[in-house]
Amino acid sequence: MMKAVPDEPQTWEVLKPLLRDSWIRSAQFLADPGRAVAPVGISDADLTDYRMSHPLRHVLPVFEKLLIQPAAEAGLIVAIGDAAGRLLWVDGDRASLRRAESSAFHPGATWSEEAIGTSAPGIALATGRGAQVHQDEHFATSAHQFSCSAAPIRHPQTGRILGVVDLTGDEKAVATHSLALVCAAVSAAEAELKSLPADTGVVHLTTLGTAQPQLGLRTARQTLCLRHAEILTLLAWYSTKHQRGLSAGELAELLFGEMGHEVTLRAEIVRLRRFLRSTPVSAGLDLQSKPYRLSAPVDLDALTAMTALTAGDRSAALDMYTGPLLPASEAPGIRSLREHISAVLREALLADGGPDELCRYLQLREAATDQQVMYTALRVLPADSPQRATLVASVQP
Repeated sequence: MMKAVPDEPQTWEVLKPLLRDSWIRSAQFLADPGRAVAPVGISDADLTDYRMSHPLRHVLPVFEKLLIQPAAEAGLIVAIGDAAGRLLWVDGDRASLRRAESSAFHPGATWSEEAIGTSAPGIALATGRGAQVHQDEHFATSAHQFSCSAAPIRHPQTGRILGVVDLTGDEKAVATHSLALVCAAVSAAEAELKSLPADTGVVHLTTLGTAQPQLGLRTARQTLCLRHAEILTLLAWYSTKHQRGLSAGELAELLFGEMGHEVTLRAEIVRLRRFLRSTPVSAGLDLQSKPYRLSAPVDLDALTAMTALTAGDRSAALDMYTGPLLPASEAPGIRSLREHISAVLREALLADGGPDELCRYLQLREAATDQQVMYTALRVLPADSPQRATLVASVQP
């Protein structure tokens, strides 16, 4: 194992324990540190999309003010990476940035121990604490031109590592105060992240009458892709209504109309779980397996509307119901729920709806031409109501 570790200019025996342990781990991953280069396994387009969805994008202004600007003035650069060591943003001194590219220190490259051996970002992610690495203390020869200080950044509620923040350049990058500067910026960013999910901690799922379903808290929401919204809706609905989760077969049937799509479903589950674990607006919500279920209750607007109807509070249900459940969805399970919620609301209003409630309901697109509801509204509206004329004009003879 030790044959893979370079003998010069510094042997592993004389390294500090933190670095020596990292070199030993690195030797298990890299056969030839003299040829090792940080890998890039993501396209520019995918990297752009990934950065737009990563929770650390919310705190870029914090790092810009507290770290990137001072670093640039000192001739240094700052890198912000994800929990796997992939660099998402690299900024700072222009000349240093150009030199760093020759060592594959740029957005998209991975600087974990597994990928490139000992480095400050790699140690920070492997150990969960700050680290400094001087030039030839790096395991890979390609990294010897730089020194670096790095610290992990964590989810403010779960403590899970979200990524790593690194200061790289000449010997100023590993000065006595450099790691403290990085840690101070990380603390400020974690405080900013904490303010995003600082409501009640209950995650809201918005699915009614919208082509852009959203997940999040009162102060911060994030748009979901349709498939993820479908899965979360079904799990939130059945977990609450039946106090259980869904097997892979059951969930696949609700999504695809038949069993036998479990492999496709598992791929979607992996993507959804990755999304939940990477965004602060999920407030630590996770997706559990066997059966599939959510780790905490979710405030699903469709379920809230149904609960109000069950309690006889039609006005509250109308406050919540802004249109059909996930109107763009063709998933059989969602279509069934959509039709059920719509039918229950309509029947409740036809049976007991007051004049204002019926008129509010008729403002919905799905009810705009509902003749039975119009006649019911005309029957209960006062004779002098100004809304009667509009309804009379809409009723077919």
